[in-house]
Amino acid sequence: MAELVGHLRSAGSFAFDSEFIGELTYLPKLCLIQAASTAQVALVDPLADLDLRPFWELVADGSVEKVVHAGQQDVEPVFRFLGRGPANLFDTQIGAGFIGLTYPLSLSRLVGTLLGARLSKSLTFTNWERRPLSEQQLRYAGDDVRYLPALRHEIGKRLEAGGKIGWALQESEALANPELYAFDPKTQYLKIRNALSLPAKNQAVLRELTVWRDGAAREDNVPPRTLLRDEILFDLAKLPVDSVKDLARVRGLPRPVELAHGEGIVQTTKRALALPEQEMPAVANHEPTPAEKFRGDSLFYCVQCFCAGRQIDPALVTSRQEISELLRLWRAGEDPSGLRICQGWRRQAVGEHLLAMLRGEAGLTVRWTDDSLQTAANRL
Repeated sequence: MAELVGHLRSAGSFAFDSEFIGELTYLPKLCLIQAASTAQVALVDPLADLDLRPFWELVADGSVEKVVHAGQQDVEPVFRFLGRGPANLFDTQIGAGFIGLTYPLSLSRLVGTLLGARLSKSLTFTNWERRPLSEQQLRYAGDDVRYLPALRHEIGKRLEAGGKIGWALQESEALANPELYAFDPKTQYLKIRNALSLPAKNQAVLRELTVWRDGAAREDNVPPRTLLRDEILFDLAKLPVDSVKDLARVRGLPRPVELAHGEGIVQTTKRALALPEQEMPAVANHEPTPAEKFRGDSLFYCVQCFCAGRQIDPALVTSRQEISELLRLWRAGEDPSGLRICQGWRRQAVGEHLLAMLRGEAGLTVRWTDDSLQTAANRL
């Protein structure tokens, strides 16, 4: 381990990946770490008697660049084991979204597109906990990092040429935001589909049940969604139960969960419904009219064209919902600076021009040239 960490540190930049089993325990079980410089590929066995702290310290060291692909899960252990985040990250999936490739793009497709190599997909679902790992597993795991240094080089060249390297680095560094990895009891429930469609009291039930589920899952050492699926949690919030016997009507609720946690579900629901109004979630009362929805969609299409012309995938920049909210705030004379598109590289890349368009100070010219969309931002 000391030799590997020393080599990676001296290289100044290295790639890493990891393999987890996340379906059985509250915290995913780390089963393998892969690392690669331009000189070697190494596999580290976390199930052996190894002190992994030096490796995580290296990932948190800002003087050495770490290359990952869709790396959020890979960097999470740094927070868990060190209590602080990673530093100096470059995510090749994010970088690809700034050079005219779709986002998100799988590693195998990215390697094939930019490097002409083919990666096997045969072990996408395999047991990384088994020992010994087979030769096929070892090769497959090594390939997850083998090409990342070359991808970093190729994507980096194109980013530099297009003047977008700073934007890609900013977005990659966002993976070090601790809010991505912490359970926030106030907002976690919003990750459940259609949560915002519920009235305030029902949202309060959903919020409190989400907090309850996390605690119960931690105690039982199972993933929260394994203990109770999101759809069931939503149904429990939509039609709150008043007693344990009411749980029998909840479609899909596992009988063992009903028996073990039924009383907890009911008491949590009652506490949520009894909250004073000021402690209920704030519910947006504005439902866009058909004309407002059309205007929001039209503005979003402009954003898509502008992003395509700059060879940035719109999915990296914003969403239809955010653009509709931007338009609503602008028409109401309210400050939109809290929106992501009005912050950081997004404001520089798109947001400033979008606001100028809304003020009537700028326009957008679109044309198709050499099988690609070209756009120009024009000041009026």
